Amino acid sequence: MAYTSFAQDNKSGVSSTLREMSVMYEDQFDTHTNKWPEYQNSTSSAVIEDGEYHIEHNDKESVHVVLHPDGISTGMDSMIQVSISDVRGSGMYSYGFVFGAKDSSNNYSFQIRNSNVYVIEKMLDGKRKEIASGQIDNIFSSNNFDKTLKLVKQRDKIRFYVDDNYVDELPLANANFTGDLVGFLVEGRVKISVDWTRTQIKYKG
Repeated sequence: MAYTSFAQDNKSGVSSTLREMSVMYEDQFDTHTNKWPEYQNSTSSAVIEDGEYHIEHNDKESVHVVLHPDGISTGMDSMIQVSISDVRGSGMYSYGFVFGAKDSSNNYSFQIRNSNVYVIEKMLDGKRKEIASGQIDNIFSSNNFDKTLKLVKQRDKIRFYVDDNYVDELPLANANFTGDLVGFLVEGRVKISVDWTRTQIKYKG
């Protein structure tokens, strides 16, 4: 797992000041000790198995959110990376990671739809609002393939990447986070596997 070289990221304009960051949290899902929820019910399940975090949802009409119980500070420059893949799905579905969350009804998410569209979305009191979206056919074109989703928060912007390709950004002033929890989201009938997740923080020296 290589760290991104921001000094070479000319397209996005991300400053090289984030090149040196401390790893605040990292999980390769080799154990069950990092407090990720594990459960199974009639519509959804989450389990750590074979070095991956498997999340499955079987209701085409709803969204399912899994949150880690510990928060991550939103007050410092930071980066969140997730290696994630859709194992199987039917109909229209999406998946991605959740950030700035208070709970499953109040959060932000960065998602990939099976139509090769990225979506940045806000949920407030269970009501969803799409903030930005776009086509990403040129980045990947097949299912069952690991994708790296990344968020970089620096100064007054939040930038989003798919497989190290810059796709969009938001002014930090427009991101009214309701909390500091992170996690994953699945919508529709889909099963995903998360291979690893890492959060890095830029501490002011």
